Amino acid sequence: MFDGVVRRTVAVWNALLAGYARNEFDDQALRLFVEMISESEFCPNATTFASVLPACVRCKVFSDKEGIHGYIVKRGFGKDKYVQNALMDMYSRMGRVEISKTIFGRMNKRDIVSWNTMITGCIVCGRYDDALNLLHEMQRRQGEDGSDTFVDYEDDGGVPFKPNSVTLMTVLPGCAALAALGKGKEIHAYAVKQKLAMDVAVGSALVDMYAKCGCLNLASRVFDQMPIRNVITWNVLIMAYGMHGKGEEALELFRIMTAGGGSNREVIRPNEVTYIAIFAACRRSGWVDEGLHLFHTMKASHGVEPRGDHYACLVDLLGRSGRVKEAYELINTMPSNLNKVDAWSSLLGACRIHQSVEFGEIAAKHLFVLEPNVASHYVLMSNIYSSAGLWDQALGVRKKMKEMGVRKEPGCSWIEHGDEVHKFLSGDASHPQSKELHEYLETLSQRMRKEGYVPDISCVLHNVDDEEKETMLCGHSERLAIAFGLLNTPPGTTIRVAKNLRVCNDCHVAAKIISKIVDR
Repeated sequence: MFDGVVRRTVAVWNALLAGYARNEFDDQALRLFVEMISESEFCPNATTFASVLPACVRCKVFSDKEGIHGYIVKRGFGKDKYVQNALMDMYSRMGRVEISKTIFGRMNKRDIVSWNTMITGCIVCGRYDDALNLLHEMQRRQGEDGSDTFVDYEDDGGVPFKPNSVTLMTVLPGCAALAALGKGKEIHAYAVKQKLAMDVAVGSALVDMYAKCGCLNLASRVFDQMPIRNVITWNVLIMAYGMHGKGEEALELFRIMTAGGGSNREVIRPNEVTYIAIFAACRRSGWVDEGLHLFHTMKASHGVEPRGDHYACLVDLLGRSGRVKEAYELINTMPSNLNKVDAWSSLLGACRIHQSVEFGEIAAKHLFVLEPNVASHYVLMSNIYSSAGLWDQALGVRKKMKEMGVRKEPGCSWIEHGDEVHKFLSGDASHPQSKELHEYLETLSQRMRKEGYVPDISCVLHNVDDEEKETMLCGHSERLAIAFGLLNTPPGTTIRVAKNLRVCNDCHVAAKIISKIVDR
């Protein structure tokens, strides 16, 4: 149609450009943009830039992303609200959220899309605190009871607006990541009041938030109350049951979903994510044969072609159950067109659990080539060597890691208390209560030993004496967060801690014993 238009206007160019960008034909969108600006009679407008910027950030071969920002400013569109929104999104997805915040701060007129874009950018970059703080800015205190309530927000431009369904579904994952149940419940209350809780996207985000905050019953209740559910809603609840070790319930949900046994008798066709959720449930419940059966029948039963993620799930399932050799053989059967990074990574993780140096070395060799700048690959291989007492090899991996300029992400844990989220790093001494927390943990360790706790010093992968290893275990970030919760909340209160890395075996056991001792 475009090629048949004799006299094209800017609107015609924009229509095709927007179509390409919206459907993620990014190369075509950028080529069309270049063709458009090369014809002197056409000047791109705000609509043009709002369409082309998402294509810029997604297109890997287009490297001059900042350059197009300069071009926009030169063209006089740097202060256009729609272009600024697109620029914020672009920089956030590049991981440069600070530039997004600068653009946001300089905007003369913001709309709800501006706020949603900035909140989304913070979530994408893992800046969950910032996302919640932005949400606070969209609030003000009102009501005789003094409760915090979401209300209409009038921006500098004089346009009243309030958080909408997009705002809520964007910020709820932040609450989940921080285990900020209080803020999540507040958002839920607002959603109910504004009649947004029945929105399928908001409802799905609420189910996910409650599940990740440890409230499986509340997650299930929100799911049951939703009048309309889509495949995402079902996937979230299946994942939730699997996350809580309830593999049987997760499989039953899968059967109900595919048989049309829901409240509206709707038959939902599972997608790729559904199978990832069900494989995760099988993994946590140790159901290897059930997982293998579902994997081998997924295409015939529901037309879902196994992808790299599915193979990685099966490798993880086999590996964690001790069938490391079978996991390795499964990777070798993968079609050549599939990405094997996650599968090799899953195998490496299994080798760490079962201390398989042989297959660990094979997996690491592939990963060092495929992803040479990912710290976790080096750390896992070093840990495998350390667990086997091969300190020279472990040191060699760490040395290679240092030479490559790769740095390990420090372990960090969060806990919500009042209106604040408190963060702790391993061995943290920066928190105002740091001294008190370490002293409390020392006293608690003595009580734990009376209950049969024996520190698992294999979790400390440093060549130091056993006493020092035990001391280091007490400084793990989740242990500090738990101690903070015990000291700062009333007896009987549930303690919820979120962490950026996997919990070590020792802290897992310690948490169970602490729970028993303090009746939490």
